Amino acid sequence: MSSLDGIDALIRDLSDLQKDVEVEDLLSTAQAEPEPVEDRFRQMEQVMETFRSLSGTGADPARDLYLLQNMGRTYERFLNLQKAYDTYTEALKLAEQQEDAGACALLLCRIGRVMLLWSRWETALEYLDRSQKAYEALKEEQGLARVASNRGEVFMQRGEYDAAEEAYREGLGRARTAGDRGIEVNVLNNLAVLSTIRGDLDAAVSQYESCLKTCREIGNIRGQARAYHNLGMTHADRQDWNAAMKCYELGFEIARENQQFDVMANIHLARAEVLLELGDTSLVALCCARAFDVCRKIGNRVIEADAYRLMGRLFTLRGRWHTAESMFRDSLRLSEEYSNPLGAAEAHRDLGKMAAARGQAGQAYEAFEVARNRFQALGAMRDVAEMDGLLQARTRSEG
Repeated sequence: MSSLDGIDALIRDLSDLQKDVEVEDLLSTAQAEPEPVEDRFRQMEQVMETFRSLSGTGADPARDLYLLQNMGRTYERFLNLQKAYDTYTEALKLAEQQEDAGACALLLCRIGRVMLLWSRWETALEYLDRSQKAYEALKEEQGLARVASNRGEVFMQRGEYDAAEEAYREGLGRARTAGDRGIEVNVLNNLAVLSTIRGDLDAAVSQYESCLKTCREIGNIRGQARAYHNLGMTHADRQDWNAAMKCYELGFEIARENQQFDVMANIHLARAEVLLELGDTSLVALCCARAFDVCRKIGNRVIEADAYRLMGRLFTLRGRWHTAESMFRDSLRLSEEYSNPLGAAEAHRDLGKMAAARGQAGQAYEAFEVARNRFQALGAMRDVAEMDGLLQARTRSEG
């Protein structure tokens, strides 16, 4: 499957997978009773039309700039990235005309953030560099903290973890100097993600719990949703499945109430992964279908790549080798296209596991070796250890 134009295509491939539950019924339910994404997008468009009717008259440029900034933030929050970019760009031109240096610096940072969410890493860094220079001229620590935090996220998504940590540490220091606990908690959350990737799970759990405590203190509801998702992932890495699922439940409810669609999609997939680890495949297809549905609406191809990978694992369990390999290849293609090295390494690992289950020892060894090298380059040492074990097992079996 090279693309997913609709849930119907997925239904056709999954129709004979389930034994206890009919997948076709599950996916039809997902299509007939979707998450409240559609309604939220319609509401957003209505709000945007109202904003648009109030701006652009030229009678009050300052008011027009203010409204355009708010419109851009709303589009960004709902992950309508094209309209967010277009609106911010329009606002930036207006800010430049008014010679509003502060607004220009902020808008450059916001556009960089949109490019980050769009997985356009180089363009994101270009805008963030421009924003940094503007904030340095203004000597504004809060703005510089925001830029450093976003730069850290770009580096982390590209697998450049040392550079990411350096940017996060800079952002954390500047945020504390400026007294901005909102930026501080976001940076702490991302530092915990780095700890998880590097395999320091105890430190990660402690960091997430500290992050959640601060989120509650300052009323950062949206930060709580992301922290719960990430903490759940760390519990899953420790194979504490009950703790993981509890975190996912808490995070999902917050994300749904606050229309955090990317968090919702990630939690759908995180639940699917736990179910796969437990050998319970009854709801994996439904979780992936819901994640696919959200990904198509928000245009997040990085999360979509992970959904393909998990579907590949599901097909592997059912012995549907051709379809499983197609899913893994689509996951790998998207991860490579959108510069997500961790996702690519995971796809190679799961391709290797499929080949091993299929009795293809040579292909399994080759995939494990590629995965190991990629995990090694990322500093993901727990994953490296797993690959070393699998490679040694393949060597012993061949001997």
